Amino acid sequence: YIPATRHYYKLMAPVIATYYGEGWHFCPPEFQGQSRQEATYRMYRMVADKLELQSGRHALDIGCGVGGMLRFLAKHSGAHVTGITLGANEVKQAIDAIASDGLDGLCRVVEGDSRKMPFDDCTFDSAYAVYALKYYPNLTTVLSEVQRVLKPGGRVTAYCLCKSKTYRGDDPTHAKVLSDFEFSTAMPSLHTVDGMIASAQDAGLRCVEDIDISNGPLNWYSYWVANPLLPWLVNSRLTYAMASTGEAMRILPPGFARFNDTFLAGTLRHIIRGGQMGILTGSAMLSFEKT
Repeated sequence: YIPATRHYYKLMAPVIATYYGEGWHFCPPEFQGQSRQEATYRMYRMVADKLELQSGRHALDIGCGVGGMLRFLAKHSGAHVTGITLGANEVKQAIDAIASDGLDGLCRVVEGDSRKMPFDDCTFDSAYAVYALKYYPNLTTVLSEVQRVLKPGGRVTAYCLCKSKTYRGDDPTHAKVLSDFEFSTAMPSLHTVDGMIASAQDAGLRCVEDIDISNGPLNWYSYWVANPLLPWLVNSRLTYAMASTGEAMRILPPGFARFNDTFLAGTLRHIIRGGQMGILTGSAMLSFEKT
């Protein structure tokens, strides 16, 4: 999955940044009318609090992407934050943004595989992974590396997109919805919460908290269904027909209709359906401690 993930984000990172923002994260609003950005910042602050980030401490961002969260946390807490990501293009974007924000002294980003990180043992006070663990079929491998680079007693917080506790693998509808979602985002099979906890334990990380930050109807996919036009657009075959017409008229490049239906509208379609069926959660928050 590593080549597929690299290629996906090489293609999609600028699309996501342009139309969604720097973080491809789904966060539930605290109250009706709260902006999506503020809901995202709330999640960031929750991670900072759980890791007790402050000046003089050093945190690791696993799968940092273009570095939006690590820059926010450095400004918010004064902590040093180092990010690691697979995408060379993401490293360049992140470094440019760090320089633009004047955060060179607090932030850095390196290219690398989190299963074999270029850091010494016991380097970091804490670590976090936001929507990153879903890309590793064998979580014990990457979490063992996280355990290695953490100082004794160090904490890890993971904010996860994963199978919910009501997902049933023997239900063909459940399996089809999540399989289509995984394909559209170049992911291996999504983990379960219990599976992540077991993998962490095998890696020497003890689970100290297992929560879901969604609150009733104000859930992690609320922003995607607040305007009923969006679910209609991603499900309507009219959208595909219009894109196909654009291709035929050479307004859109060849293959765009299929690309949109699989990777743009398709991703949102599967996310919304999985959330509404209750088989997918995008707001699981787990905290672990190095034993």
